[in-house]
Amino acid sequence: MTSRTPLRRRTKHVLVAVSVTLGLLSCLWVLSFLWLQVFKTEGSLPPKSRMPEVPSGATIADESMECASGGCWRTITVVPAAGQSPEDLARQMGLSEDLSLPPTLFDPASVYVGADPKEGKLLVHVGYQ
Repeated sequence: MTSRTPLRRRTKHVLVAVSVTLGLLSCLWVLSFLWLQVFKTEGSLPPKSRMPEVPSGATIADESMECASGGCWRTITVVPAAGQSPEDLARQMGLSEDLSLPPTLFDPASVYVGADPKEGKLLVHVGYQ
């Protein structure tokens, strides 16, 4: 009977530690979500993982960050493959219309993705809404 008591105590300590850790991680996620909702216009940028994939054949000519009164966003200049128009590239990337990407576990805010053809290139804009 005494050999089971330390095992139960250890199991209880492990369960408490796991519960506290999960609770703290949940609180941090909620705080990051609230931070992005309140201060997203203060220079926050979506992670690069939220940017659309560039198809093979197309190349990234430039990547920059821009800020204005509405917040900050990433701009990627993509050069289409030979014989492809910027409009075709936008359709291939799924950007023929502006998109609103829902929050993810690691990026708890909605992301705006848009594309504009300009001078034979495709300008892709990614920022928080």
